[in-house]
Amino acid sequence: MLLNININTRYAEKRRTQRLQSFGLDERALQDILFRSLDRLFPDDELILLMQSRSWQEEPDLMAIDKYANLFIFELKAWESHSSNLLQVLRYGQIYGAMKYPELDAWFKRATDQSQSLKLAHKAKFGIEVKEEDFNRKQVFVVMTNGLDYRTREAAQYWRSSGLDVRPWVYRVYAGVADEMLLEMSPFRVLDNFYEDIAEGYYILNTNSSNAMQDHDDMLAHAKAAAYFDPWKFKIERLAKGDVVFLYQSGVGIVAFGEVDGRLVKAPYQGNAAQPDEEYSMKLQRFRRVSPALAAAEIKRITGINHVFMSTMFGLDADSGKAIRNYLNANHRV
Repeated sequence: MLLNININTRYAEKRRTQRLQSFGLDERALQDILFRSLDRLFPDDELILLMQSRSWQEEPDLMAIDKYANLFIFELKAWESHSSNLLQVLRYGQIYGAMKYPELDAWFKRATDQSQSLKLAHKAKFGIEVKEEDFNRKQVFVVMTNGLDYRTREAAQYWRSSGLDVRPWVYRVYAGVADEMLLEMSPFRVLDNFYEDIAEGYYILNTNSSNAMQDHDDMLAHAKAAAYFDPWKFKIERLAKGDVVFLYQSGVGIVAFGEVDGRLVKAPYQGNAAQPDEEYSMKLQRFRRVSPALAAAEIKRITGINHVFMSTMFGLDADSGKAIRNYLNANHRV
């Protein structure tokens, strides 16, 4: 729901939801918009992305694995008031629901670094070891739909009440000023994350040490903030000059920090010409290493917030960011 508030009368009026056609857009155009913003919408702290499709073939738009190795199948085409919304994602369940670990591993390697296996990446992220035969024992179906599309939402509710895990991912569009269209949509979450919308100039960036120690060493050696592969690399693109980035090594803590220079650099991943522009980075000015590292428990104590450190990058509120920086300076840890 989006409310228009008259600040003089304090009167609130619900803004009317519209359909994509009102703005000269179709569902495919919306899908393209969503893919361009996937790093904002997809929870990389809860799911490992196996694949994303833009080829218009008979394959899911997204597939992912959660902590328990359940397979999440996403249908993002968002046909408004169309039965294919639900039928298509269920058909993907029929096709891909029987996939064994080797097939899932192949999807994962095509989307990321060929040298990293899905099983090892899963263990590094979630800290638990899952047997290959336990991957994809259960499927979760996620179908995107307009908030006005009550038929699809009713059907999803019915199938979920019948034991099939179907979840609607609802978006709404509104008229803005001039030629502007407003899109209301929350990131997809398995569980609620209270801090995901914070953007006040302070960030914690994972150095990717669990997947590739070379990436961690490279960030420290060259004083930079970097992320790798689509869509996570686009998080770096959203940093602004002067933002403070704390480099966080999984299982260790904050190992360095600096201020972003604002100039985006695109490079092949680990210098491999076969993977061009798969590294996005920005230099960190006034770069300082932290020794010993500031551990997760200390960060939580200093900020009073129970942060989860499995995301590629997440924002801190300004008070928390300043508190961490001041603590590092005051305790001579730099």
